[in-house]
Parts: sequence; C-alpha cells; structure tokens
Amino acid sequence: MTRLADVEATRILNGFQRDARAMLEQLLPSLRHRGFYPDASVDGWGDSRGGRGTASTVVMTSPKWLKPLDKTKQLARLRLELSESSKWTVLVSVVAQPDQTYPWPPTSEADWWTDLRERIRAQIIEYHDAKAVLPAE
Repeated sequence: MTRLADVEATRILNGFQRDARAMLEQLLPSLRHRGFYPDASVDGWGDSRGGRGTASTVVMTSPKWLKPLDKTKQLARLRLELSESSKWTVLVSVVAQPDQTYPWPPTSEADWWTDLRERIRAQIIEYHDAKAVLPAE
C-alpha cells in the first residue's frame, strides 16, 4: 500500500469505528431500561498488519445476562476488514444469528446504519424472548 492508501484506509477504519460505536450505543438505553441487558456496553479496537490498519471491530457485550453457551458474551459484533485484494467487507454478528457479510461502503451509508440498528435491535429482543421461555439448562 502507498502512503496515500494508508491514510485513506485509516480514514475509512476510523469512520467505521466512530459510526459503529454510535449506532450500537443508540441501542443501549432501550436494552438497559427494559431490563433486558442492564450491564450491556460497547467497546471497539483496531487491528493492524505490518504497521498498517486493516480492520476495525466494535462489540456490544453483556457479561452477566447471556446464556452460558454464549461464551463470547457478545450481543453484537461489527467488523470492517480490508482483504489482501484491497476490498472492504463488513461482518455483522448478532447473538444466536448466522453471521452476515456486506461490501463496504454501502450505497446509502445513513440508511444502512439505520436499517442495521433496527435489525440488530429486533434480533437481540428475539434472542432475549426465546431465552426467557427456554427450560433451565
């Protein structure tokens, strides 16, 4: 990668980190106040390879309130990665759901974040409701 490409990658990763954190943090009040996941929090970090930024990960965790089988304690995880072929991909993981992959950037970024936030909210609530009716393990 050239210096200009490094600067652009850093800009993309930092923007994703900021927007992903903001989107997941918007979900916290409804998850906490309803009593679903009162300890839920959001954290994020970047990954690098050879001194260059190559990925950004943001997670929403709930250490005390997930089933024992959910060892990661992650309600949701968003990861933007730069492949060896210089293509950006977002991996979205929501508890008890199959992972989904999207090309980055989306056509309409603002709409994408809004739609993703609502999908994640619905999937977390669905997980919570299903967990509530399961017999004790």
